[in-house]
Amino acid sequence: MFTIFLCFLASVLTLLCLVSIFNYFTFAKVKRVLDTHSLLPFVSILVPARNEERCIRDCIESLANQIYPNYEIIILNDDSSDNTPLILEELQSLYPQLVSVIHSHQLPDSWIGKSHACHVLSKYAKGEYLLFTDADTVHSPYALNSLVQSAQEMQADLLTAIPYQTLTSIWEHLMVPFMHVLYHGYLPNSFIYTKKNPSLVAANGQIMLFHSDAYDAIGGHESVRNSMVEDIDIARKIKESRAKIVLANATSLVSCSMYTGFEDVFKGFSKNFFAGFQKKHIPFVLFLIHIMNVYVLPLILCIISLMSDNTSLLMWSIVLLMLGMVIRLLATMQFRLPLFHIFLQPFSALFAIIIGCNSMLWSMPGKNTVWKKRVYH
Repeated sequence: MFTIFLCFLASVLTLLCLVSIFNYFTFAKVKRVLDTHSLLPFVSILVPARNEERCIRDCIESLANQIYPNYEIIILNDDSSDNTPLILEELQSLYPQLVSVIHSHQLPDSWIGKSHACHVLSKYAKGEYLLFTDADTVHSPYALNSLVQSAQEMQADLLTAIPYQTLTSIWEHLMVPFMHVLYHGYLPNSFIYTKKNPSLVAANGQIMLFHSDAYDAIGGHESVRNSMVEDIDIARKIKESRAKIVLANATSLVSCSMYTGFEDVFKGFSKNFFAGFQKKHIPFVLFLIHIMNVYVLPLILCIISLMSDNTSLLMWSIVLLMLGMVIRLLATMQFRLPLFHIFLQPFSALFAIIIGCNSMLWSMPGKNTVWKKRVYH
């Protein structure tokens, strides 16, 4: 029976490898476009910012120096308690014709902070396209031009993209790229824009470029006002409306520094990991069991086989570990991450399981989700 179980794990990993290989060659990409022309549509770049003094200056300066001919930048200071408002005031004075700053001081009941910030920003936007981008992103001068022209070429009503991830602490190296494995190994990328099923969707809130008509048709961010994973939920609503979504690789054009250490990583992923499964316990628990069996268990079996001199078990564990490393390798190469990440796969999965359990714990009655000094009941 145990051999049959090991065969089953090998089959599952082989299937994920095949999906990863398919995605490696077919994953949508935002191509670097250098040429501009007068017919390009007006774009509103919308940046929600709450306590972003660490990164907001680099973000806005990169956005203010785009080669794109026709755009505006609107930033929402979302009741920041650090130096974000002062930095935004300086930036507005540096780019008075381009940058506008809005201040919000109260989060209405039943709203999540980011959804509300994006909703407010959208009310001030004039663009035919709306680019929502996080304050911890940095954009090359060709980013906006490339995103807009790629969206037009792909006929995407929502182009959401994955930037290059700047990683510093070991905790970021463990967890952030594991999300890339999920993007890359668990869903054929083309299914997102070719299949009608709304459950076949993925999105990244760091870069979300909407055509304004599609955005307005679903009610914008107000339609996901109480979602902790507003990017996935709004993408699902776009797809339900029969509009077209594309998830693309933009690592050559945009970079992002999501977190700075253990606390940020642990809390950041805890707030949205379980929510990404629509807070359905059975599918989420089964998923945690799955990643335990396919990524962590092989390492445990390898250690046991070495201690017990069990050659057969050692061979099985090595095969399973190698398959898991191939899945990680393909995602690592796709998104231009360090190659040593392939050796972190079992530890990344174990860390993800711990975060997943905490994410479920936060959703229990009487527990709260805390993010950026806000408490969500």
